[in-house]
Amino acid sequence: MGNHRNLRVLDAAQWVADTIHRFLRLNRGTLNAEQLSKSANSIPANIVEGFGRDRNRFLRHARSSSEETNEHWREAHEAKQVDDSLYWRVHHRLVAIVRMLNSLMARG
Repeated sequence: MGNHRNLRVLDAAQWVADTIHRFLRLNRGTLNAEQLSKSANSIPANIVEGFGRDRNRFLRHARSSSEETNEHWREAHEAKQVDDSLYWRVHHRLVAIVRMLNSLMARG
């Protein structure tokens, strides 16, 4: 990966995936758990793939996965399965990831 900014988006994506997986291990029966897990995994995987080949295509996939993860996360929060503190930490990180990905794609 080219520079420190690229590493920050990957670090943020890995943090989100790890946090969601820890949450799901402790909270069996979470609404949309399988979809939440898959979309969270997809974010860092697509970022890594994007810096290997076809950069913007995979960064777009990562952005879409971030938005999908945020929606599943919101649904779990609305169902009172995620406490406010954890919900907002993950939500804000996902919003930041989308912004970082948009910035990386704009630089082409």
